[in-house]
Amino acid sequence: MAQQTEVQWTGKTGGGNFGQRFLFGFLKSVKVTVLYPVLPLVVPVYCVVNHKAFGCIFRYFKEIHHFSRWKSFWKTIGNHLIFGQVVLDRFAVVAGNKTQFHLEIEDPEVLLQLLDQPGGAILAGSHIGNFELTGHCLSQNKKRINSVIYGGEGVLMQQKRTNAFSHSNVRLVPVAEDLSHLFIIKEALENGEIVTILCDRIWGSKKTLTIDILGKKAKLPLGTFLLAAQMGVPVVSVINIKVRGRKYHSYVQPLASPDRTLPLRQQSEQIAASYAQSLENVLRLHPEQWFNFFDFWEREIENGKRKIENGKRKIENGKRKIEK
Repeated sequence: MAQQTEVQWTGKTGGGNFGQRFLFGFLKSVKVTVLYPVLPLVVPVYCVVNHKAFGCIFRYFKEIHHFSRWKSFWKTIGNHLIFGQVVLDRFAVVAGNKTQFHLEIEDPEVLLQLLDQPGGAILAGSHIGNFELTGHCLSQNKKRINSVIYGGEGVLMQQKRTNAFSHSNVRLVPVAEDLSHLFIIKEALENGEIVTILCDRIWGSKKTLTIDILGKKAKLPLGTFLLAAQMGVPVVSVINIKVRGRKYHSYVQPLASPDRTLPLRQQSEQIAASYAQSLENVLRLHPEQWFNFFDFWEREIENGKRKIENGKRKIENGKRKIEK
């Protein structure tokens, strides 16, 4: 999937050290909605500077949701505006000002059962809405939550996030190049703890699954689904959608248990297919809150079809020239 790797989203929070310090200090005691009106001034510049990311979201609306070019353009602008609000919300909760947010959980009993059962579990997140809000708003002391995060953040952001999560019984587990984070995840599940991880981004891994999502092929990382199959732990999809202002709605969906008589690879595919279905359900309702800023869906197949069609046209043109 060459085109995807060329524009792969880094996942690192922008703003620089000075900008991040300003936001942390400002949002520590001020309601985050104060800064929302600034976004319409900033987002157009951001769209121009990060035109590749803009193009990826534009194609998402046009090719996946089949919107017109004009509608896709405005949907892409709206997507960036909502993303800007979500980023500010993250800064606010990391700064310690999380009580201003209201997270309405659609099916809270599912999460309560995971906390009460003796075994471990996986909360599968995605780059839809604001998954990070889960750890900040669900403070509890029954089980430790191990949150697997991107390991390339700046020192300031890492320190702030560690301090913020320490009050919610959450341990941050950065993805490490030596794969040491995998041992921490496995140990946490063996100890009956909960692991939260984003499952819709590959991060350079060569072990992937190809799954249908919204009618087109996309690659998901194999690791989490394979681990769930190996250890027999339940997996629950959690997606926090921004409703308006400082209110979020959380979609909680237990993923289907695989057929344990099948090989582990096939079990992993079954869990991944259930995860993909959970993404589809939410994206059909909230397509504008998709925040994977790279070509997530495979495009070689489409490009291959175009090459075949072009080849056929050339052959037909050549035949006509010979007949003449």
